[in-house]
Amino acid sequence: VVSTVQFRSVCTKWKSLFVSDAYWRKRYRMDQDQDQEVKRDAWFFLCTTGQFSCAFDFEMDRWHKIPNPAIPRTSIIAAAGSILCLGNLVADCKILYICNPIKKTLIQLPPTSRVQLIHKATVCLNKDARSYKIVVAGEENSIMSALMNSRVYRLYTEIYDSIAGYWRMAGNPLPHAKFGSDPGVWCNGLFYSITEMPYGVVRFDPENGVWTELDAAMPCYISTPSLAESNGRLIMIGRVVNNLNKATEKILIWELQNMDSDIIAWTELQQMPHCIYSEFMATVKSYSPLVCSAIGDWLCIATHLSPRT
Repeated sequence: VVSTVQFRSVCTKWKSLFVSDAYWRKRYRMDQDQDQEVKRDAWFFLCTTGQFSCAFDFEMDRWHKIPNPAIPRTSIIAAAGSILCLGNLVADCKILYICNPIKKTLIQLPPTSRVQLIHKATVCLNKDARSYKIVVAGEENSIMSALMNSRVYRLYTEIYDSIAGYWRMAGNPLPHAKFGSDPGVWCNGLFYSITEMPYGVVRFDPENGVWTELDAAMPCYISTPSLAESNGRLIMIGRVVNNLNKATEKILIWELQNMDSDIIAWTELQQMPHCIYSEFMATVKSYSPLVCSAIGDWLCIATHLSPRT
């Protein structure tokens, strides 16, 4: 990826070559022919609302500035691989865009069939790593919902497949589940998302278009939980806050494990060292949500309201 970005700046002819479909098709075939044990390091991508986002390159041990697409009233709402999905999560939005910042391509998707105010959006690469699916869950019309009852709304789910090129309706989210700020994560072909009031986890099966509730009790006193996927394992990170004893506050990491044939539970893996926790939380408000992602065995923990990661 680094070489591709650098070669594009040589001249106009080279730039057109490295953004062409022919180049990327050949590159994909070469990757498939290589030894499966040889894997390139992925990047951590941090989205911002400014003109640039940031990507951390483990191989070069540095941050790269990636220009954000200049589309009015949109921001990056989901990502997978080198694909970014742009839309609007705070206002009515029926049109989404797909951007590849490396190839500098931008595609406008057809309008959603029913969803107009998006509550949750996610992108998943298909097995060929070139095509993708987008799942959105949201309201049909935010204005009508507000007029009818601001506390009651009905969510719908739609799936877009880049191969088919159109949206299709799927099963509706659970009526009692309220999506939280955590973006959710894909793990072994299923999409998992945190719900709030109270905290819980729901999952979505794109093949069958069905939402189900995860039958695993959430840890006691957990606050601002976030999900991540690590080598096929579902990981949850969260703060443990006991209002009766503030000195016991900490950040813990859990893994969803099979305890028996039909029993799953969150098992504690590790606690953030107190010295790191104190430094990390020094400038963070108690209500600041955690944002987490994983690449292999690396886990990135950040928050919107702190400069530290």
